[in-house]
Amino acid sequence: MNKYKKITFLKQYKNTLLMVGLILVISCAPTVNYIGKNYNPTENIDVFLDTNDVKKNYEVIGKVDGISGILGSSYQDIQDKIVQKAKEKGADAVILYNMEQRIIGSTSSSNTEHRQWMKNTTTSSSNVTEDVLHADFIKYIP
Repeated sequence: MNKYKKITFLKQYKNTLLMVGLILVISCAPTVNYIGKNYNPTENIDVFLDTNDVKKNYEVIGKVDGISGILGSSYQDIQDKIVQKAKEKGADAVILYNMEQRIIGSTSSSNTEHRQWMKNTTTSSSNVTEDVLHADFIKYIP
């Protein structure tokens, strides 16, 4: 392929390559599913791991599931995304609980080897999982 054809190829498929790259980046990022009330955004969020640690009166304003991306995200990445969403929704604090790994699919393969008087089959399977972190968004009651 000469130099002119390479440049033409890149120009022709530039948008497609950019789109594929964007999809890969987005699929790696954790997502947050929120249901609840919305308030004015807040700047500082307290993070708790147990309801007994919250020393102020509060009400739960929403529930959230933070889910790892297709290619996986750490629980810290998921927590950061949850805190970011809490600020957007106007929460004063987040109570994190129940880390889990959900099975979202499975893969399997089989290989059969035939020899003169013998047949040997090897089978392997694995689960495709996603990490999930659950949380409550809370608002302090004065």
